[in-house]
Amino acid sequence: MVFGVKVSRKSVLTHAALLFFAFIMIFPWLIALSTGLKAPGESALNRGLIPWEISFGNFVKAWVIADVPLLALNSFVVTAASVVAILFLASLAAYGFARLDFAFKEPFYLLFLAGLMLQAAAIMVPLYQVNVTFKLLDTYYAMIGPYLALGLPFAILILRGFFEGLPEEIEDAALIDGATRFTIYWRIMLPLTRPALATVAIFTGLGTWNDFLLPMLMTSKPGLRTMPLGLILFELEGSIGFVLHEYRFALIIMMTVPLIIVFLLLQRQFMSGLTAGAIKG
Repeated sequence: MVFGVKVSRKSVLTHAALLFFAFIMIFPWLIALSTGLKAPGESALNRGLIPWEISFGNFVKAWVIADVPLLALNSFVVTAASVVAILFLASLAAYGFARLDFAFKEPFYLLFLAGLMLQAAAIMVPLYQVNVTFKLLDTYYAMIGPYLALGLPFAILILRGFFEGLPEEIEDAALIDGATRFTIYWRIMLPLTRPALATVAIFTGLGTWNDFLLPMLMTSKPGLRTMPLGLILFELEGSIGFVLHEYRFALIIMMTVPLIIVFLLLQRQFMSGLTAGAIKG
């Protein structure tokens, strides 16, 4: 009995295990936050989580030195454009594979899924050559295009399964009323897939926002640096010494906060998207 409520031993052990693993997952973020709040140079002496002296000036210094507004703007433009394009094109393709009958449908679907086996690092040379050929280097398109191509297979896989789980009667009724296929997709079916769209958006957006390799290879202009690239260059600048160790962690915190906010806003749809297949199966 806990506060008048009967609790089983199994439930207590389950919740204890979940809390333990949750703490393990969040502990690195707590270390980064603690270090970012310490006074410059304190982390070399204080290895604990509680700062001796809290200094919010670290965030101000990192904000100015790394030019966080520019980094955040570039990351937002690339991530938002990539996610929106992936959601639109993948949902169109997934709807076609789920609801339409056409020649070689399954072979084409398997061809799309073959893209899941491609690792970005393995095709960087051809991607770079394509961008050179079309003179796209040092532009947003040099990053958005590869992110779109690499993100489509996973998005199509998730969305096709969700479309197939929707009742066919809804679509049949719309066809009887004279709605076109695109109208059915856009006005009826797509709004019903919001949980799956949120799941795809979080996964693809997280990978795009945190990616370092592609921006490093495809851009050389300081004005096009994204947050991960700016973080690495911030550490390598000659003016940054060991006493500014706290500044780097302050920048890491500023880099992760937008992701946390987006997840908190979409967590309900995200969980619905993850469990929808199990519930309907």
